[in-house]
Amino acid sequence: MTDAGRLLALREIAGSDTHLAQAVRRAAQGPAGGRDPATLVRVGVLGAGTMGRGIALGFARSGRQVVLVDPSATQRRAALADLRQQAERAAPGTADPEQVMTRIRIAPRPDAFRGCDLVVEAVPEVLNLKHQVLDQIEAIAGPDAIVASNTSTLDIDVMAGALTRPDRFIGTHFFLPAHTNPLLEVIPARTTADDTLATVMALARDLGKRPVIAPNGDGFIGNRLFDRFHQEAMYLVEEGAWPEEVDCALEDWGMTIGPFRALDMVGNDIPWGVRRQRALRDAPPPQPRIGDALCEAGWHGRKAGRGWYLYDRATPRGRPYEDLLALIRRESRALGRVRRRIGADEIVARCLTALMVEAMALLAEGRAARASDIDVVYVTGYGFPAALGGPMHMARHLGPDRVLALARHFGALSSRADTAWRLPDTLVSPRQAAQ
Repeated sequence: MTDAGRLLALREIAGSDTHLAQAVRRAAQGPAGGRDPATLVRVGVLGAGTMGRGIALGFARSGRQVVLVDPSATQRRAALADLRQQAERAAPGTADPEQVMTRIRIAPRPDAFRGCDLVVEAVPEVLNLKHQVLDQIEAIAGPDAIVASNTSTLDIDVMAGALTRPDRFIGTHFFLPAHTNPLLEVIPARTTADDTLATVMALARDLGKRPVIAPNGDGFIGNRLFDRFHQEAMYLVEEGAWPEEVDCALEDWGMTIGPFRALDMVGNDIPWGVRRQRALRDAPPPQPRIGDALCEAGWHGRKAGRGWYLYDRATPRGRPYEDLLALIRRESRALGRVRRRIGADEIVARCLTALMVEAMALLAEGRAARASDIDVVYVTGYGFPAALGGPMHMARHLGPDRVLALARHFGALSSRADTAWRLPDTLVSPRQAAQ
C-alpha cells in the first residue's frame, strides 16, 4: 500500500480515547499557586462582537457578574438581542436564561470596568488598536485585576511590553462559539507572573474549559495549524477543485467542518487581515491568492451574506454560486494555472499531510510543550476526528518518514516544493535533504 493509501485508509487508531483523556489532563495543569477562581466574581469584556458576546455569556453562565463594553450603540443593541437569544437556547438543566441575563450589563465606556477582577479585550486583530484599549483597561481596572487579550495571532510579548504592569497581563484565546467551545489557549508573555498564569488556568477549569498553555508565536498552536490547513485547501481551489468539493471530501473523511465552511463562519476578513500583515514582512511567507480576491470583492462570509458560499433564506447554511465560481476561474487564469479535476483522495491526503507537517514543525520549534497538547487543541477546537487522536498522534502512527515523503510528493505534484511545501530545516536531516 502506498503512503497516501495508508493515510486515506485511517478511520480509527486504537487507544486514541485514552491518549486524548490523558492529554487533556496533562494540558490543564498549570503552575502551582494562584488565586482561587471563585474570587474572580466581576468580569469585564471589551468588544460586543460575536466573540465578545460569547465570552460574556460564558462568564455569566458560570455565575459571575459581567460588564460588556462597546462604544457603538448599534453593536450594543445587537449584542443584547443576540445574548437573549443565545441564553434561551441553553440546553435543559443549565443556567436559567433570565438569571443569566441579569448578570450581564452592557455599557458604552471602559470606565465601567472599575472594580473588575478580570478584564478581557475582544476587539479586532489590529495591534495598534489592541495597545490603545489595553492602555485604557490598565488605567481603569484595579491594581490586582488580571488583564487579558483575546488575540488569535498577535505577539503577546509586544502587547505586554506596552503595559505598566505586564506581570498581570496574559493572552486568552477563546474559540467560537466562546460560550460552548471548550478549548482555551492560554498564552503567557515572558513577563506574565506565575501567579497570573496559575489563576487563569484554574479559572479556565472552573469554566469547564480544556485549557492548553500555548507559547507565544504567530498563530500560537491552533491557528498556526489551521492557517496551513486552510491555505492548502485554497491552493487546491486555485489548481482546480471547488470549495464544496474540498469541504465535502474532508467532512466525509471525518472532519466536523470543512475549511471553507469554517472560514465563512469565522469571517474571511479576519485571516485576510493576518495575511496582509504577513505580506509586509521583509521575507513574507508564501500565501494563496484566492482568499485575498474573495475578500477584495467584499465576500467575507456569513455576516456578509456570501463568502465561499451564498447565504439566503432559501439556503441559510450556504450553497455554491456562479459569481464565486467565475472569480475562481479568473484567479486560476491570472496565476497561470490550467485547472484540472482533483479527486477527493488527493484533497484529503494533501490537507492532512500539510496539517501533520506543520504540527511536527511546531513541536520541533518548541511552540508546544508536548505533542499531545497539539492533539488536544486540534481535536477540541477544530473538529479533527477524536478516533484518530489528533494530527501528532496520527503522524506518529503513520511514521514521520512517511509523512515527510508524502510532503515531498505533494510539493512536486503542486509545483510548490520550494514554497508552500518546503520542509522546515528542523524536520530535515542532512541525509534526507540530499535525497
